[in-house]
Amino acid sequence: MHVTLSRAREHHRGRLLTGAALTLAGTLLAAGFFATGLNAAQRADADAIITGSVEPQKTDIPFELRIEVTKLGHEGMELSARLSEDGGLITRPVHWKVRRATADGGLAAGSPQELLEAEEPVSNLFLEPGTYTIEATYGSVSIARDVEVLKGHYMVYTFVFNVGGLRTLSTLASEPLPAPFRAVHKIYAKSGETFGQLIATSDVPGGLMRLGAGNYRLESVIEPGNTVTRTDVSIKPGILTTLQLDHQAGIATVNTDAATAWTITDRNSSWSASGTGPQQLTLAPGTYDWTGGQKTRMVIIEAGNRTEVQGTD
Repeated sequence: MHVTLSRAREHHRGRLLTGAALTLAGTLLAAGFFATGLNAAQRADADAIITGSVEPQKTDIPFELRIEVTKLGHEGMELSARLSEDGGLITRPVHWKVRRATADGGLAAGSPQELLEAEEPVSNLFLEPGTYTIEATYGSVSIARDVEVLKGHYMVYTFVFNVGGLRTLSTLASEPLPAPFRAVHKIYAKSGETFGQLIATSDVPGGLMRLGAGNYRLESVIEPGNTVTRTDVSIKPGILTTLQLDHQAGIATVNTDAATAWTITDRNSSWSASGTGPQQLTLAPGTYDWTGGQKTRMVIIEAGNRTEVQGTD
């Protein structure tokens, strides 16, 4: 079967879960309540796909420094990170890169381009005294800073990422998404140098997105169909926010022969979809025209209801 879609509609804002609602959502996720119709290989704690190409932040990077005396020839550094200034050390892998820097920010002559590239919570390496550029990425946040290794000393750097977490869940008319539908969540920055950029994408129910502190626009799209829900969210360092986006939409079930090509069009917008054979679509409430074979039918969609579109009499 094949479906072609064009131009989804926004029809309902999301809602933030707080208090008891947060507790209930967490319980239901843990119990696998929202797994109905989903690929069993998906994990509720899976990471989001980071899609933003955001340049590393290079100024005003908070960090802690501890200096230990060591023997000559044993100089080096340890790298670790925190979610927030008063938070504990990050225990999940951080992507570290270390290279020797020059006064103009370039690479030292004869030096390898990268002295270290690792995915680990804490990195340790022996280095000659000098200036080095550290690049680190955790979730959607990247930082870059020049640091010093002093002669006869071991430098222990702990960087503060100011990162919070966002778990997202989409529902259809307050119910879990049935098969074969999936929700795609996209995060756009609403503040800072990355304003307007796509930062992260996740199609995992309850998927965790690690985001820098700031304001974001969350967009939820249910596929296949034309329903889009958007809401704004503020991320705070070290805080996990759970957000549920409810689509007030209905389901259209196209019941036709496998070889029958069809098109469905929204009367109130330019949105349309085309396909071949049986198909289910999530549609915003409204009136649509369905054409398949030699038949044309009016289809009325109501939130929370299933509507069957018969391709034959």
